Formats: sequence, C-alpha cells, structure tokens
Amino acid sequence: MTPHADTPPPGAEGWQPDILGAGFEQRRLALPGGARATLVRAVPGAGGSPASPAAGAQAPAAGCAVLHLHGWSDYFYHAHLADFWTARGAAFYALDLRDYGRNLDPTDRSQRPGYIANLADYDEEIAAALAIIRSEHRDADTAGPGPRLVLSGHSTGGLTAALWAHRHPGATAALVLNAPWLEFQYTSAARKLLGPLLGTRRPAAGRAWSGSTAAGRTAARGPLPVRMPNYYTLAASQNHGAPPYDLALKPPQSFPVHAAWLRAVFAGHRQVERGLDIDAPVLVQTSARSLRRLRYDAAMGSADIILDVEAIARRAVSLGPLVTIERIPGAVHDVFLSAPAAVERAFAGLDRFARGYLAPASGA
Repeated sequence: MTPHADTPPPGAEGWQPDILGAGFEQRRLALPGGARATLVRAVPGAGGSPASPAAGAQAPAAGCAVLHLHGWSDYFYHAHLADFWTARGAAFYALDLRDYGRNLDPTDRSQRPGYIANLADYDEEIAAALAIIRSEHRDADTAGPGPRLVLSGHSTGGLTAALWAHRHPGATAALVLNAPWLEFQYTSAARKLLGPLLGTRRPAAGRAWSGSTAAGRTAARGPLPVRMPNYYTLAASQNHGAPPYDLALKPPQSFPVHAAWLRAVFAGHRQVERGLDIDAPVLVQTSARSLRRLRYDAAMGSADIILDVEAIARRAVSLGPLVTIERIPGAVHDVFLSAPAAVERAFAGLDRFARGYLAPASGA
C-alpha cells in the first residue's frame, strides 16, 4: 500500500451500525463538491459473525486489507465475501461509491444514481477509504507502510479497480476481479461506432445537479432510451428463493443510463484495449458462458446475461504480466451471487489465489 495520510480525511464520520446488521459497520465519507461515499467494514466475531483465525497456515491473507468496489446499479451486500476474507486473516472493507447504494437519497430529486463523468474521479473515495484503513491498521511501533492492499472489484467496479491499480504502481499486493467490465459486451467495434454518437448529446441549459465535478454539474438531456429487463433479479430469485439484496438500492431494471457515464466507461475500455501495466498478480473470475435471450429462461440462472465473458477473457490478458483467468461453470454475472455449487467453486479458486500469491513466506 503506497503512503497515504495516516488520519481519516476531513469530514469522515465515525463508525455506525450498518444495514447488514451485526458484524458490519459503516462510515460516511464527505467528498469534494458535496458528494459522499460510504465505507463498510467487517467486524469479525461481532454478533455471531465468524471470527478471524489465528495467524499461520490457515491465514494466507494475514497482514492484508481488502477493499471491494461494487458494480453498476449495485451496492455492497456480500457478507459471505467478507466472511471469506476475514476467515483468512484479512481486514475487509467495501465502498459504496458516490450516488450508489447507501448514499442514495430518495428525497433528492437532483441526484442521478450511479452517475460519473470520469472513472478516475473515484480516486477521491478510494483515497479517503485507504486513509482510514491505514489509520486503523498501521504499526505504530514500526511506522510501517500499513497492511498489504488487495483491491477487489465487480463489473464496472472491476474496471475502476484495474484502472486505479494501473495508475498507482506498487499500491496493491493483488487485484481480484469478479466479471470485470473490460470491454463493451456488443464488441469493441460497436463501442467505437457508438462513442462519437454519445458525444452529440449536448447539455441542457440551466439544469444543475449535485455532482462532484465541474463536468458533472451540468445535466445532459436526460438518460439514454435504454430499458433493462429484470432478468437478472429473476435469476437471483431462481438461485436463492428471493433476491438477497435490497431492491431499492439495486433496482431490478437498473439505474437510468446517461451518455456521459457511458463515455466514461468507454474511455476505460480504450485504456484496457491499449494495455495496462498492473504490477501485482491479478485474478479474473467469470462465468463459463454468456447467454442472451429475448425472454426469461431458466438457463439465465447459470450464465452471465450482462457481459460477454469471451470479451472479458480477451481483454484480461492486457491488464498486466501476471493474470490468472478462471471460468466457472454455472456462474452468473456476479459469480458470488450464483447458485451454491458455483459460489463454492469461485471461493475455492479465490482461496488458491490467496494461498499462492498472498500467504506470508515461510519463516517470515
């Protein structure tokens, strides 16, 4: 983890109970321009949650802090992912990025859920989160560099995490990506054709909003005419009996899609296409197959119906010199939201990666 301030950023509130209940706490992060993010931390052993193991062979991630970034139209609710990491000795944190999840305010009619004009703007909440993590885990006696950072990301959060790791060499011990959105699901050619068209949507005069950047304070002429079916929620219900998340924070038909947001994602795709130089080992986990159907089909409960897993695999090798790709049969887009057998396989792969690349050297 590269040096950051050892004290929490100005405006950071103290830890409060989290919506996930016992075993989790949240902390609001005030960001420039009036935006806010929320940092969630796991508290092992609280309220019956699994306790961290003793250091040693069963703690391959001892001395690590995991910071997880969610995907588009999403938030952090993966208690089992936190349990996995804390059971292996890591401290676990997750960010709800600005205008997502815990930061949504239904009374604020000017808020545009999920909107950002530049993925690099998320550096602000990542830096604020890392300052808090470092302040909680630094070695006061040795003034050491703090815990080793494992950056975790799903879908758009995976793209954001990869770009951040590329811009911050030496900052991460490992990068763990769950179906990262590394390329447009309708091919790079379609992305290149759409990009210039998105640029023709000009801002409407006088429509201000509460975004955190100068570019984001002027609204475009409303969202793109894109309607997302609720098939992903139906698949989650098929696998779990009911969606294991709050539909108010992760709506079945997704957030409205704005042209400037999609341009920001496409800019990230172009960077990945040119090649990144992430200097840490990278794990990319995806479903074994993608599936597109016009109507809901039970097969959607065992495939990625959001992104093209072949495109992800092609782009993954451009992330850096050491990339492991695991394709998981029966997994959905968020592999840790799959049916139990696929989730078990995903955790087994994550465990192998942690033991291979994070476990302290023998005798260390």
